[in-house]
Amino acid sequence: MMLSKPKLSEIDIVRALAIFAVVLIHGTSSATQLPVGTGSQAFFFILNKASLFTVPLFIWISGLVLFYSYYDRWEPKMARVFWTKRLHKILIPYIIWSIFYYLYNQIMFHGTIDVDAFHLFKLLLSGNASYHLYYIVIIVQFYALFPLMIAAIKRYAWLRRGLIPLGIGIQAASYTFHHWVIPLPEYATLCLSYTATFCFGAFMGIYYPTLVTWAIRYKRWIGIAVYVAGGAYVGMLLLQQYGLAMIENTWFELALLAYCLTIPLVCVPWARNQIGRGSRFSAFLSALGAASFGIYLVHPAILTLWDRVTPEPEPAPGRLWLYDVHTAAAVLIGLLGALLLTRGYARAVQKGSARR
Repeated sequence: MMLSKPKLSEIDIVRALAIFAVVLIHGTSSATQLPVGTGSQAFFFILNKASLFTVPLFIWISGLVLFYSYYDRWEPKMARVFWTKRLHKILIPYIIWSIFYYLYNQIMFHGTIDVDAFHLFKLLLSGNASYHLYYIVIIVQFYALFPLMIAAIKRYAWLRRGLIPLGIGIQAASYTFHHWVIPLPEYATLCLSYTATFCFGAFMGIYYPTLVTWAIRYKRWIGIAVYVAGGAYVGMLLLQQYGLAMIENTWFELALLAYCLTIPLVCVPWARNQIGRGSRFSAFLSALGAASFGIYLVHPAILTLWDRVTPEPEPAPGRLWLYDVHTAAAVLIGLLGALLLTRGYARAVQKGSARR
């Protein structure tokens, strides 16, 4: 069996960009509801919508890391260990945090707790115990499918070479069926709606050095593609928000897909450049990325507490700057507070293990 490949340190920095975008989306969500036409609403709306690459980027990272780590050394007998390790690592935190948010949100918003076991069970299945937990439901599906996928990809060269068009095709087919034929239940939490980015990540995990070299060589054109796709997506949303155009949803899906498929090719070379500099900023980003799962789990609790302790100022004309400050503070406190809690917990666990 081949030894494990060296860690891709730049991926922690890509994770940092993704988790910052997650907190930015959640921290600015209320500000997007400000009166349309105000500068504050437009600014936060653009930031919020331009950050929607984050879930596809995390799924791309999962595909990349799985295939980079396992492709050269995968054997069928590894499936059971893989399923046990991965599902154990993610399902137990998911169940614990789902129960936590089920109780925490009732206390924060209602001041009481009413436990309905059947309702909680449905929330666990759908990922709706909190607004951010649906992501884990998606990842669990990809983990469950991974051993079957990698076995097929290793066996059939045509499947390996066609991963990207195959992923796009599956996602396009599922969207077409959902949008034009029969709506699929819980479509947003089905892995079918993210196969393009996962398969792209898998393809890059297999051919990582070659694709990184290609991305660096054509970084200018890829950067243009990111700005065009992202600008088209956000621009269409703005046109629709201001009532200047009525655009069919498929155009949004196409623009967002192009945006999400090109942005990793910008993030990875940039992250490698940051690693090469060895600055304090790159060290901070690496720490942020390494703690991204913990930040993801805990930051909604901090944002909710912040809003309860410091209610949003009234967005009155001439005083919108107070609302802007409150929103910016929410993002920073949500991010840095979650980082401190996550690192504090990790250190406590390490100390506890050292004493045993």
